[in-house]
Amino acid sequence: MEQLWEVGSEFDWSNDLISPIGQAANLPLHYELFSTGCASLFGLEKILNRNRGKRLRLHLPCFFCMEATKKLAKAFDICWYQDLPSQKYPNFETLNPSSGDLVLAVNLFGIKSREVWQDWLKSHNDVILVEDHSHDPFSTWALQSQADYAMASLRKTLPIPDGAIIWSGKNLPLPQASQSQSDGAYKRLSAMLLKRAYLNGGYVSKETYRQLEIESEDSLDDVSHDRISAFSKNVLCSLDIKRFRERREANVRHFLNLSFSEQNQNWQPLFSSWDNGSVPFNSIILCRNREIRDSLRKYLIGKNIFPPIHWPQPHNGMTSNDLQAIDLSNRILTIPTDQRYSFSDVARVVTIIEEFFITNEINSYAYANSR
Repeated sequence: MEQLWEVGSEFDWSNDLISPIGQAANLPLHYELFSTGCASLFGLEKILNRNRGKRLRLHLPCFFCMEATKKLAKAFDICWYQDLPSQKYPNFETLNPSSGDLVLAVNLFGIKSREVWQDWLKSHNDVILVEDHSHDPFSTWALQSQADYAMASLRKTLPIPDGAIIWSGKNLPLPQASQSQSDGAYKRLSAMLLKRAYLNGGYVSKETYRQLEIESEDSLDDVSHDRISAFSKNVLCSLDIKRFRERREANVRHFLNLSFSEQNQNWQPLFSSWDNGSVPFNSIILCRNREIRDSLRKYLIGKNIFPPIHWPQPHNGMTSNDLQAIDLSNRILTIPTDQRYSFSDVARVVTIIEEFFITNEINSYAYANSR
């Protein structure tokens, strides 16, 4: 059977992902596993708010997932501070927490610096700092965290159907997941297996596994079933995480090396460097405006490249109201270059991006000269 060429969208599952030796030994010494990242934060809210009787305030960066924010707003009062992926450091003048508040420091796209947060925490020890390492859960920053708490949604970078981890750099008490697992993980695992069959040329409808993916998300949103699935928990230590990170970083570097010779005024990479011990989440680009971004995304989807937008705002009525964050959300596009892909896949993606802009330049020139 001929394997279909497709880039992006949700992970599929293959036994080839299993390593005989595994590289997941760098997990924190003490940790708890949940089904999702939001579930881990809901669990944290329960132990912190046990004797308070009022809602906790949670300070989020203005550039953040609005879908997750809407979920978190069910348990927290949301406040915003300015932290943009286009800027190296947060604007701490916009971050004014009160004693006992939670502040979520997010390693956006795996390219942010930990030192500024360590310095900030020294003069704000009356707040609860929670680091979000979902975009690079095994970075040096994550593994050497000194925050009150740190968490990561593991399924954002690992091919598992569910899973999030929470730990404490200060050895504070950790939240405990319930005894109940969500059936969403097994719907998602079914979707991953069916996607593998589809990509291998099997007689599988794409709509079938996509529907299972959607249903799995609805099920995983049920916080009363927040324990990580038995599959994800047990397979975690068999995944070659070191190899995944090495491939992801090499692919992003390859994308940058190729795209710097191809880019024009209509788009540019969001970043070109990162700290040692960090690995970018994916290749992220910024287009000149929303119209170009949306047209490029539509073109790529037509070529079996599925680039997500991290993250649209406003989204379902949720927004940080930060004009710079909204502008970035209108122009940003994530180009999938993770561990699933080879250098030739990355080169093919860059060529298709180049084709889009060449085609549009030709069409614009022809239109201008026909008037």
